[in-house]
Amino acid sequence: MKTNFFSPGILTPNRGKRTRSIFAGVLLLATALLFACSTIATYDQVAYEHATNAKVDTLALMDKATGDYSVHEKEVAAITLVLEKAYEYDKGRPLNEITVKQWELLLSPDHDLVGGFLRDWKHKSSLRSVFIAEKKQQVGKAFDQIIQLESGKLKPSQVQ
Repeated sequence: MKTNFFSPGILTPNRGKRTRSIFAGVLLLATALLFACSTIATYDQVAYEHATNAKVDTLALMDKATGDYSVHEKEVAAITLVLEKAYEYDKGRPLNEITVKQWELLLSPDHDLVGGFLRDWKHKSSLRSVFIAEKKQQVGKAFDQIIQLESGKLKPSQVQ
């Protein structure tokens, strides 16, 4: 005998008929949404500001990569510190694993985003403007994903 959540008689007003209950489907969807909302952090204005400020500062620094890395080493250290602070802030927030993974990809020297860009700049001393422009687009999109994820989260006042 085949049974499932939508089998006749379970939460259906049409007991005995072989129809799927709209009520049961709505109940299942509502339950799924309730659990989904509790598995991601709520919106945080500070995290949003960290990400947007870090994006602007990082892209501005990337423009300077046509120059010698050693001349800009202090600026690189300063932006690295800003990025690490933003990452650590998000890492300390509960239910924020997705954003933390995005920061890790952005910062890792093993990936071709900010971490890889800074690694290449240091290794090569200077980079070509065409390469910088392409990397800025990629890095900008990666920051945008972090920013959009944060801005799309429920505000604390919306969580019940």
